[in-house]
Amino acid sequence: MIPVLVLFFQLAAQTDDINFAACLKGLPSCDLSALQPQQLTQVSEAMKARNFEKCQTGSPNCDPTLLSSDQAAQVRQLRERANLDRCLEGGANCDPTRLSTSQVKLVNTRRLERNRELCLQGSARCNPLLLTADEQRQVEMVFKRRNADACRDGLATCDPLLLTTAELESVQNANRRRNLDSCLNGMASCDPHLLTAKEAESVRDTIRRRNLDKCKAGASTCDPLLLTAPESAAVSAAYRQRQQSQQRKR
Repeated sequence: MIPVLVLFFQLAAQTDDINFAACLKGLPSCDLSALQPQQLTQVSEAMKARNFEKCQTGSPNCDPTLLSSDQAAQVRQLRERANLDRCLEGGANCDPTRLSTSQVKLVNTRRLERNRELCLQGSARCNPLLLTADEQRQVEMVFKRRNADACRDGLATCDPLLLTTAELESVQNANRRRNLDSCLNGMASCDPHLLTAKEAESVRDTIRRRNLDKCKAGASTCDPLLLTAPESAAVSAAYRQRQQSQQRKR
């Protein structure tokens, strides 16, 4: 049997090891009073390493007083770089007072580029006062082209007063094509007054063919007044055929 004293020392050693591991990890269960001097040194070094990592990641739990001069320099460099990135992105938490002269120039250049992109996109955040004369002309061209596209697509944002003669003609043609499609498809947005004589005839033919198909199928939306004599005969024949088919199924 293992002597009781040996078991006691083994358990004590295991307890010390568990406590030492907890102290290295900075756990609340750590009992610093139970550590040896060498262990205290290792625990202190581990704590400072964890603090350095927190400072590098910008954690609010960072204690800058525990950093060495080299670590403090690295953390300061990281924070300056992070602040520069925020300023370059136009972030609200940018601190311009921490920028160097060259960084201020870089941030201003990026701000002007970002504003130019916003203006080209037609964003409400565009500041036209920051544009150069060439950029203003470019933005105006893009805006007019976007307006012409909106007019051709029949969008509410269209401003017809900005269209050139050629663009106005193109928009009118697009409107006529769109209106013809609406009329051919029997949509409520159809304006028959915009149809040419040839288009109106085509629409009437389409409506008659669509009505004939409905009547042959026995649809409730069939309008018998639109049927010609031969069409009425074809509808009657289709009706008799349906009746015969139903009788055969019975």
